[in-house]
Amino acid sequence: MFGPRELDTKNVYTPNLQDIQESAERTYGEANSFFRKEELYLTDIERRLNNGTLIDSKEIYDECHAIASDLAKCCEMYLKALYIYENNIPGNEIDSIWNKLKNFEFQSDSMGNLIYKTSSGVITFVKYDENGAPLVDENGKKIYFDEFGNVYNDNNRGSKIKRNGHQLDRLIELLSPESRLYLETRMLSIPMSETEKNASISIIDVLQNKGILDMEQHITKEQYDSWIEQHKKTFEESRYSGEKEYDVNIEFLYHLANQIKAVAQYRIKPKSDQIFTITDEEISKLPLEIQKLASSNSKIISEQLIKMIATDDVIKNKVSMIFSQKFVLPNDIKPKTFCEMIETMSINEIFYSSYICYIASNFDRLKNREQNSNNGELCEMIKITKILLSYDLTPDKIVKFFCQLKTIFGSKLMINSKNLILLLKATQSNFVYNNINWLYKKNYKNNQLNFDMFDKINNYNYKL
Repeated sequence: MFGPRELDTKNVYTPNLQDIQESAERTYGEANSFFRKEELYLTDIERRLNNGTLIDSKEIYDECHAIASDLAKCCEMYLKALYIYENNIPGNEIDSIWNKLKNFEFQSDSMGNLIYKTSSGVITFVKYDENGAPLVDENGKKIYFDEFGNVYNDNNRGSKIKRNGHQLDRLIELLSPESRLYLETRMLSIPMSETEKNASISIIDVLQNKGILDMEQHITKEQYDSWIEQHKKTFEESRYSGEKEYDVNIEFLYHLANQIKAVAQYRIKPKSDQIFTITDEEISKLPLEIQKLASSNSKIISEQLIKMIATDDVIKNKVSMIFSQKFVLPNDIKPKTFCEMIETMSINEIFYSSYICYIASNFDRLKNREQNSNNGELCEMIKITKILLSYDLTPDKIVKFFCQLKTIFGSKLMINSKNLILLLKATQSNFVYNNINWLYKKNYKNNQLNFDMFDKINNYNYKL
């Protein structure tokens, strides 16, 4: 059995935590471990709820507070990792960065004036005149108000509100403007129910933050701020579930942890497809088609596509024509595959390929039309799709296959039923998808295409 002792023997890495980058990465790595544990734990909770072993409301209360505490801790660790990473500038030392996080500070408004809390929990604050100056009494002393307009002075305004490195609002405020904007934009525009489907930063986020794309808000800024205020002490107080009673919202905390994780991952360890080199000049040339495309098919927006549209009028017009015809994207098509498709195929070939993929995605419902339909073209397309599916090709791979054919044979081969049937006839024992590289080496050396193959395949007796 693998246990704590065995794990200790494998814990051999010695980090240099005086290095700011290393400190940020280890804090980020610990946050990832916390988050992974929460995902496994939520799966276990679901199992216990479904099989009836978790039904006691008291136990569910305990579980919810434990989950809230750990999700808040995930948020805290990701935010601290981001703060450390973003302060990796000349002259900074890791000890001073950690000390700023650990030190208390006092809550203030946007003008720098302190906010107070009375012994009964009422928040008091300064109000300003039309010139931005604080309201004062006849003695020149600041007047304080609560949300109901009640007036307070130095004697009854309450105490300064301490803030420390555990509180979410302070940690979020310490982020760079860029990271804070990414987080806020994603929190406002991504529905909580779809947080797992939007777990990484994409070119869409970049375009939104540059003001190119309008975001559709699913919660208001006020709701977001209210949730942050409500949960900023969750990490501290949820550990005292038998002492303090307060509301926890697991869905919001899970959403918040997911999106802070996305920003941290993008900033600290970006993937290859998240290193964007698009310039402001290229962005300025983007047409309205990008907005239409992003609103209906955001999953295929990529930096490559944006650059193609911004620099190639043929591609730009092709994309515009495609989506003006209520184009239906093949299921599971990847951004890179979509770029290959619009780059190598004509409009008619794109629509044909998409219809093949539509048949593939709905084959069980459409397969009987092969025998019952009087539409000969539809019958041929169903036959072709049946063969492609027999080789376990997904819609994305089907499009890739067609793009490979276009790359090799160019305009000499149109993607249509007639030519696909000829190709498939030529592959009685070996599927052409697995032989494209062979065809390329044998028939396309030095840009000289031997097109005799299409004459020879007519001799095959293989029947579809």
